[in-house]
Amino acid sequence: MIKYIVLDFGHGGIDENGNYTTRGKKHTFPNGETAYEGVINRRIGGMVRAFLRMLDDDYTIITTVDENDPRDLSLSYRVRVANQYPASQTLFISIHNNAFNSRARGFEIYTTRGVTRSDALAESIANAIEPFYKDLQLKLRYDLSDGDKDKEAEFYVLRRTACPAVLLECLFFDNAEDFALLKDPEFVKDLSWRIFVGIRNYLEANR
Repeated sequence: MIKYIVLDFGHGGIDENGNYTTRGKKHTFPNGETAYEGVINRRIGGMVRAFLRMLDDDYTIITTVDENDPRDLSLSYRVRVANQYPASQTLFISIHNNAFNSRARGFEIYTTRGVTRSDALAESIANAIEPFYKDLQLKLRYDLSDGDKDKEAEFYVLRRTACPAVLLECLFFDNAEDFALLKDPEFVKDLSWRIFVGIRNYLEANR
C-alpha cells in the first residue's frame, strides 16, 4: 500500500532580490512579459499538495522543495528525498511545463522506458486530465505506440528514483495561449484538481 507521496516542483523560483534562480527555463514574450517555468511549477504543485492533504491520514505528503523556497535544488537531491522512503510504499510526481518553439501546445506525461510500475500512475493522471483538456481543445501529446498514453524518456529524476515516478509537462510556457491559461488562477486550480484526482484514483485502485 502506498503511504508516501513525493511532489517535486521542477527548477527554481524568484529569490528575495527578484532574481530567477534557474538558468534558462524562462521565456520573454514580445510584450516584455516573462514566463518563469519554476514559478509556474510551484504554483501548480502547491495547489496539488493542498488537495492531497484532503486525503486521510494514511498518506504522508512530502515535497522535495517548498513552493515558497526559490532554490533550484539539484536533481540528485530531489531523488534522494524520494529514495529515503520505501519504494513499494512511495510515489514520485515531478511537475513541469514545457518549451519548444513558441508554437507547440499541450500536455505530456513521462515515465522511463519499457513497461514499469510507473505506467499505471501515468495512465491514471492522464485519464483524469484528458476530459478537462478536451473541453478546452488543448492538445494531448500522447505516445500510444505501446498501448498507453505516457511518453518514455530517461530523465534523471525518473531513472534514479526507486519508486513509481512520473514527470508531467502541463503546458508550453513559451506559447502565448498556454501561458495565458497558466496565469489564470481558475485554470491552475482546475488542472491541479485533475492531477490530484488522477493520483487519488491510482491510490484507490492499489490499496
